[in-house]
Amino acid sequence: IIVLVSIFSSCLIIMFLIPCYGVKATTLQDLYNELSALEKSYSAAQKKANMTQAELNNVKASIASTEAEIKQAQVDITQAEKDITASEEKIKQKKEETNQMLLYLQLANTQGNSMLEYVFEAENYTDFIYRYSVVTQMSDYNKGLMDELSILIQELTTKKADLAKKQEELAQKKQDLQAKYLIVQAQYEDEHDEGLSIADQIAEKRKVVNYYKKICKMNQDINTCSGSVAVDGWTYPLSHFIQSSIYAENRDGKKHYAVDLAVGEGSNVYAVANGTVISAHVGNNGCGGMIVQIRHNYNGSNYVSLYMHLINSYVSINQNVTKGQVIGTSGGGPIEQAKWGDTCTGGAHLHFAMSAGYSAIGYSSELGSTFDPVRFFPAMKGYGASM
Repeated sequence: IIVLVSIFSSCLIIMFLIPCYGVKATTLQDLYNELSALEKSYSAAQKKANMTQAELNNVKASIASTEAEIKQAQVDITQAEKDITASEEKIKQKKEETNQMLLYLQLANTQGNSMLEYVFEAENYTDFIYRYSVVTQMSDYNKGLMDELSILIQELTTKKADLAKKQEELAQKKQDLQAKYLIVQAQYEDEHDEGLSIADQIAEKRKVVNYYKKICKMNQDINTCSGSVAVDGWTYPLSHFIQSSIYAENRDGKKHYAVDLAVGEGSNVYAVANGTVISAHVGNNGCGGMIVQIRHNYNGSNYVSLYMHLINSYVSINQNVTKGQVIGTSGGGPIEQAKWGDTCTGGAHLHFAMSAGYSAIGYSSELGSTFDPVRFFPAMKGYGASM
């Protein structure tokens, strides 16, 4: 029993030593570094803007290839997260099974009915062999439980390490992709793409940096110095809708990395969680109308939600908002088009997107760190889905 308890205790220690994974806290220094890198990359890209069409096509092909790699990496990360959850559940079940076996053995000893006593109380040799076989099988079974538990823990440790590595690789791929987009945008600005251009993103990020440098120390987590409240769950951006597009659908040769939710103009649009407004901006050449973006912190990781084709915005940059707060009214139809000159909409709807990280989402044709919102909003499951 002492040996078994010792083995079990060792397993528990191993479990506590499993490293946690996640996104590190965002500091003011992080924001400065990102802004500086973005400005330098954009400046360098502008110097390379005088490219031939063939060179530009090569860059575009490289962008498409990198986007495919990023998409696969995101699929791998999602699967790894599922595998980790499944492994943790298996470990939980195996621990319970092991605990029951240890409890049985302990009770047997407490009642003075140890395994040795059980064996040597045999009435004859045949009974002795039978009892010895039973005890051996129980010992082997218990050892098997311990071995299985140890293997599961080792596998979980490996999975978490692999997930952390995939996240690092994905972050690097996204940086490379952004640099390639900068070259294309330095060559020409697409006047018919929804969202924020790189230049707009730089301008918005400067505003965020200027805000936080007034209230945060350089290496302080901006989630603490800003007094923002962590996300305790998600709510939908609309009280009702009919989904009219799916994430990453093809549109005239471009991907659309968001979902469109058909709803009447003037409907209230809600913040999907507690957070801080990082952008409240009219899209490039009016395309996209009023655009609001909010940064959220959920379980230690940062996310950004985007709301596009708004008629009105009731929030401003760096403002803290709460889950379910009305942040504006939906547009996409004639009212919003007349107000903003929005040529990038074909009817009343809310363009909604989500991304990982804390940077503003750019054009809707850029994959960036976006992901399918169905991850947090199961009702957004495809064409015609409604709520």
